[in-house]
Amino acid sequence: MTRLSRLIFGNFWTVVALGGALGEWTLACWFLGAPASWALHALAIVSLTAVNRLAAEAYDRERHTAPVLQAVGGVMLAAGFVAAAGAAALGVTAAGWYAVSTLTALPAQADALQAPVGVRFGAPFDALAGLVVLVTMAVATWGYTHGHRRLRVTQLDVPMADLPPELDGLRIVHITDLHLGPTAHRDSLREALDQVNALEPDLICVTGDVIDSRSTDLEHWVPELSRLRARHGVFAVLGNHDAYAGSDRVAAALRASTSWRLLRDEVATLEIDGARLHLIGLEDHRAPRSAAILLDLRAEVRAGEPCMLLVHQPALFPAAARLSVPLTLAGHTHGGQVALPGVPVVNTARILMTRFDAGTFACGDAVLHVNMGLGTSGQRVRIAAPREITVVTLLAPIAVAA
Repeated sequence: MTRLSRLIFGNFWTVVALGGALGEWTLACWFLGAPASWALHALAIVSLTAVNRLAAEAYDRERHTAPVLQAVGGVMLAAGFVAAAGAAALGVTAAGWYAVSTLTALPAQADALQAPVGVRFGAPFDALAGLVVLVTMAVATWGYTHGHRRLRVTQLDVPMADLPPELDGLRIVHITDLHLGPTAHRDSLREALDQVNALEPDLICVTGDVIDSRSTDLEHWVPELSRLRARHGVFAVLGNHDAYAGSDRVAAALRASTSWRLLRDEVATLEIDGARLHLIGLEDHRAPRSAAILLDLRAEVRAGEPCMLLVHQPALFPAAARLSVPLTLAGHTHGGQVALPGVPVVNTARILMTRFDAGTFACGDAVLHVNMGLGTSGQRVRIAAPREITVVTLLAPIAVAA
């Protein structure tokens, strides 16, 4: 993680509040006219930032315990985000207009003294910019009202050199980043879990951030997870948000309310029809420690037997590939949660976090799949980064050859 991303995520709600304030004040100045006083600009931005930061306190409470506070705070933060998106669109449009106007300006005649034609920001620009801002803000609003509920099922076939014929065709459903808590949507969660069960998985793997924060009412949310069913069980690891919420507290709640097998830096071995599959499960640690733990756990897997890695952050994939772990399942990124429509590779995760932002990656014979998650973090919004359920089918060498 870069210094910039540490700064942003370490002061997340302040950054959100400031971004919303800048967006709201920029649009207000564009529509109403900007005051001449820099002191007034500073006062307005500081005041709006303070109001937005106060609104963020709503996410320290669950909706069922403080519905009015959550609703008002959520709407205020959403308005700030939508305004920030509109202001960004205005800035991009202005920059593009300036560039095009400059390039197409008529040059002065070689023997003339007048300057080239200047850039004009008049009615044509206002009309174009108004349309772009309106569309952008509409898309951002849709992300809050509908985008966070979009759900897609990804099919992934993974050949494994050491996979015995008895495990050929094993169906693993991979989910991650449920973020149960103040930003979660109960109906959307149930819809996703029912969809997972409908896929009739042999195995379900959950790669962390089950719980969002210390504000999460575990008794309210965790029993919902008992809905999941798989022939050979549900296996999970914890993520960074589970650590924020208290790893031991989350683990105790999962043990009390579900039949999940939680892997806390350990290896679970499944025996299916006489064949063995090893699941290596790591909690969320800093990279050097994760690599050291993985090295020790990989040594526990008998040579010639298949294994796979469950880990929250995809940054461990290069180390897993060097240790010949054929399949790594991860989450953490949410696919950025906000991406450029039509160009999903342009997203906040790739810009601020990692090149392993979403989808499937390969390094030699090793494969990584980064699932975009079922929940949201920060705010309940998704744009061009839908929720995801991944169906991973393991293939034996004989089946691949055929």
